[in-house]
Amino acid sequence: MAVTMIRDIQNEICGAIEEAYDVISKRDYNAFILLIGRAEIQKGLKAIVGTDLVMEYKWDIYLDETRSQFYINYLNKNYSRDGYDYPQETAINDITTEMIIYSHLWDSNYFMKSLYRIAAIIAGKGYIWESVLPNREVHIHFRDNVIKPLKDNKLRLGDIIEKAYHSSIRNAFAHSRYHIDLCTRRIDIRPKSGYNSFSFKEFQQIFLYSSILMNKMENYQEMNHNEAARKNTALTEPFLTPDGVKVQVFGRMIQRGEEQYPEFRLARIIE
Repeated sequence: MAVTMIRDIQNEICGAIEEAYDVISKRDYNAFILLIGRAEIQKGLKAIVGTDLVMEYKWDIYLDETRSQFYINYLNKNYSRDGYDYPQETAINDITTEMIIYSHLWDSNYFMKSLYRIAAIIAGKGYIWESVLPNREVHIHFRDNVIKPLKDNKLRLGDIIEKAYHSSIRNAFAHSRYHIDLCTRRIDIRPKSGYNSFSFKEFQQIFLYSSILMNKMENYQEMNHNEAARKNTALTEPFLTPDGVKVQVFGRMIQRGEEQYPEFRLARIIE
């Protein structure tokens, strides 16, 4: 696959992400701040600080860090040069590696929760503080609660996810129900939902849409987070949390050693 085609995918994805975040910031600015500020429920804190809600929740990111670094290393190794197209002698190894990356990517709690929260805000549901994914039939939940609201609101991000998300590929790989045919250059999958087949080029596009989407979303989230926190001021008006506590979100720069880092803080409003 040529570098120019990868750049086209990158530009398409970046435009869709920027559009979605712009709509969110204009439609529900508080929810936008909670999204980029990594707001989460941390049960057990209410008795100590008055609310179970926190900003800067990074446990999901920490657990995702090794997998994330693995796929970025792989992309930099194989897709930084022109015309990468699964050489015959390494095709099985490369496609199997990409199927591992692809399956883990769409099982990433951090990534899936982020997409669900974005779609919920777009759908007018506000920020979902406790985003719990179902254990079964995740693809139905994802189709109805992520892809559909994004497409209903005519956001390009819904189209991007449709190009990237194929639960049948993940299921076939997880249960060893696939076959890579080097002669026809096709991948045959046989999940419980039925038979399907993808050419190497079709799978490569699905893989690249997925991995680039995750990478660019992480980068865009971090960029917005840092820009807002560096303002060193209140980022929201006071609002009530789901547990009825009046709070306000502030951005600030904090000193750690010789470096300053941007951070969000949730402050309780005492009246």
